Amino acid sequence: MPGRTRCLCGTLIAITITTSSPAAAAKEGSAFFPEALVARGRENAAKYPWAAAIRDEIVRAAEPWLRMSDDELWSLMFGHTITRSWMVWSNGHCPACKKGVPMYSWEIAALERPWKVRCPHCKNEFPKNDFRKFYESGLDEHYVFDPKRADRSLLFNVEHPDANDPLRGFGVDDGEGYVDGDKRWRFIGAYLIYGQWKQAVVDGIHKLGEAYLLTGDGRYAHKAGVLLDRVADLYPTFDFKKEGKVYEVDGVAGYVSTWHDSCWETRELVLAWDMVLAGLRDYASLPAFLAGKARQYKLDSPKAAFADIRRNIEQRILIDCQTNQAKIRSNYPQTDVTIAFAMTALAWPENRDAVNAVIAGIVDKTTAVDGTSGEKGMSGYSAMAIHGLANLLAMYDRMAPTFLPEMFKRVPRLHDAFRFHMDAWCLQRYYPTCGDAAAFCVPVDAYVSVGFSRQASLMPSMYRFVWRVYEQTDDVRFLQALYHGNGGKPDGLPHDLFADDPAALQRKVAAIIDRVGTRIDLPSVNKQQWHLGLLRSGRGDNERVLWLDYDSGGAHSHADGMNLGLYARGLDLMPDFGYPPVQYGGWGAPRARWYTSSMAHNTVVVDGRDTHKADGVTTLWADGRQFHAIRASGPALIGGSQYERTAAMVDVSERDFYVVDVFRVVGGSDHAKFTRSHFGTITTRGAPDAPASVYADNPHMRSWRGGPAGPGWSVEWKVEDRYKLLPSPIDLRVRYTDLTSGAEAYVGESWVSISRHSFESNDEAWVPHVVARRWAEQAPLASTFVSIVEPYVSASNIAAIRRLPVRTVDGAPASDGDVAVELTLADGRRDLIVSRDVVGTAASSQPVTAAVVVPDAGLTLTGQLCLVRRDVAGRVVHVCLGRSQRLEAGGLTIQLRNEPEYVEIELAGDTPQVVAGEPASVKQLHQE
Repeated sequence: MPGRTRCLCGTLIAITITTSSPAAAAKEGSAFFPEALVARGRENAAKYPWAAAIRDEIVRAAEPWLRMSDDELWSLMFGHTITRSWMVWSNGHCPACKKGVPMYSWEIAALERPWKVRCPHCKNEFPKNDFRKFYESGLDEHYVFDPKRADRSLLFNVEHPDANDPLRGFGVDDGEGYVDGDKRWRFIGAYLIYGQWKQAVVDGIHKLGEAYLLTGDGRYAHKAGVLLDRVADLYPTFDFKKEGKVYEVDGVAGYVSTWHDSCWETRELVLAWDMVLAGLRDYASLPAFLAGKARQYKLDSPKAAFADIRRNIEQRILIDCQTNQAKIRSNYPQTDVTIAFAMTALAWPENRDAVNAVIAGIVDKTTAVDGTSGEKGMSGYSAMAIHGLANLLAMYDRMAPTFLPEMFKRVPRLHDAFRFHMDAWCLQRYYPTCGDAAAFCVPVDAYVSVGFSRQASLMPSMYRFVWRVYEQTDDVRFLQALYHGNGGKPDGLPHDLFADDPAALQRKVAAIIDRVGTRIDLPSVNKQQWHLGLLRSGRGDNERVLWLDYDSGGAHSHADGMNLGLYARGLDLMPDFGYPPVQYGGWGAPRARWYTSSMAHNTVVVDGRDTHKADGVTTLWADGRQFHAIRASGPALIGGSQYERTAAMVDVSERDFYVVDVFRVVGGSDHAKFTRSHFGTITTRGAPDAPASVYADNPHMRSWRGGPAGPGWSVEWKVEDRYKLLPSPIDLRVRYTDLTSGAEAYVGESWVSISRHSFESNDEAWVPHVVARRWAEQAPLASTFVSIVEPYVSASNIAAIRRLPVRTVDGAPASDGDVAVELTLADGRRDLIVSRDVVGTAASSQPVTAAVVVPDAGLTLTGQLCLVRRDVAGRVVHVCLGRSQRLEAGGLTIQLRNEPEYVEIELAGDTPQVVAGEPASVKQLHQE
């Protein structure tokens, strides 16, 4: 059973419905598959073995339906009178072997095992009664099942038919489920959706349509017509809101399936009708058969002529979905894409202007937020919007070669749309887990803006589409993504039966890859509308990415304001939990809500509450050669006066680095900063090792130990590569050192689901977490959390870490919000990082325009952020300045013009060199 996930609906669009009728100039053939395109596909199949293989596979796939009689095909479709269920039991088990079979794990094969679902463990099939016989006994005069007519004497376990056998009722389902006490397994309710409907009916219609296009054999069109017309008889009568169940509660909307899949299924029906229209128009066999069925079962439409059949299909599928858009609502832009396709299949090209208006609206809205729709769920729902846009554009690009160039010219944001998930692709292995997406520590190693597929299909090839995007943008990263998606080779590209000279395209791709290489080099990037900053450093196996999500709210979001993540050494070293484990009872279940909570993220929780739905803003961006930093502020996330995080990644070498994290919070009276890393075990140093009672009311955290601790305590993870993601074992550690004043230190464990693929299991684990906590009797509490995170292999690159006092130029102590941290590296170099409190909400805060002094380091700074690196002799060899005016340190004086955003200066050689930022921003540089 394929996995299905939660969706939010798109905007329901107002349209003018174009109908076709005998009096109008009715569309004669396919809009999406014009004659020239189909001819090229047939020619390729006759000419090339690879194309012949695609054709043969498509034709072979349609054979089961071609072999069926028209009566058998017509009888596949069922009515709306049996409750349909999205799951057998969302958090259930097999009633025979008792092993867990949650969500979509039941095995269904409608053509091989009709009216049965099978346990994936013990292979027992359910229901145990002969449901087909029971179903047929209840068919009414319209050939629709009526449970009141059905013969209930047939409801017994056929393996235990004796009236006295205690198992006679075991596994028996009358359509409303097998009930055992308070447990209910909706075997037939789920089978109807995933078996009879999706596999036997929808797949059959689509496969027959494709086979007709490739062969021109009218038998395939005829069979598709039989099924399509019977679906049309019944389709408007379905209402999943009234007749369906999801997570054991009433459905929200839909036709046969729940709303999001109804959208896809309706689109499949629309496309199939467009495929076979020309093949049905001149065949008398279809009206003859359907007219007989109409008379036999007293149907409203007489089906006496093809015009009756066409009217039935178009009005009750293609038009009904437009007038009842709530039944096909889905995450944007899927509903609007289906509407556009339905309009096109009805009256193209006469309604070209109306269709183009819908397409223009889709493009504008889908690209509105940094090139995306703004939905969260980075590798999931956010990508789905771009995925849907790609399929839309690719379909119309095939119809008119000028369509895509004109669209890119009209909407330059299309480049941003297909770059967004490229820019967010980390290590070519991960995406930041912002919202409903992915799983704990699990890679997503594909470019998710499109769905690359090599399966035999007549739908547009995304390999060809990405090549077309490359042609419009001249951005080689698209071509590299295409190459990566094809297994790192040009062979077989573009996997498109309709391709024009695929060998030439393969040669072009190979030549460009030979020139630019396969590794996609990406810069640091800040998506300020989407509120995500990604800081990059290192190359190849040494690549690392530090990311900050600085908002909370929106479709598919979590309460993850100021969540920090880190990818390095090939692993997710500061993971988000990912997609909520809805297999434990649905979206409202405690474990699903736990995943969306602020405590389940690497952020600060105020007063034990989730962050509010609000946006943050970037207040500093510093991306240089050895120093990469972002500062973001979002006080509305907590309803306080300050909620600001500064995160910096500092390179120690090409391979090694550390992270500086300064998190300032003002508001509420209880601040708790949560940090987690990969699977593994932890050891602590300097933190109390005593049992503690904190967050006792949260069952998803346990094994608490800790208490008051002075600055400098640390926790070290010994990372366990549980999923065997690394090429060979390494002794990878992650050390967290906390320098927060007046804090308590706690360690414990957090519950996570480790179902790696969709929701196929209830496997779980407990992973270590670290909490630095401060609290006060009265609000508002002001806290500045300061920490260093260092991943390393075998031996740390940091010999010592200490927080240094910061003073005003008059010698008075600066506020705790002004931070200076000195790190002594293992090779003798010393780094000093100074981060100023630019908000200055504490009583002792100094204006950020005033200088501060770090006496123990001999440094004076007028500015907001700096890194000063000294060599083993104590000489300053590297300086990084963010939004600063003047620095004095160790005989070095730097004066800047106009407080530039960022300047990085290399001083190791004979001549100082500005390696990042504008050289003209340096007004004075003097070193003794």
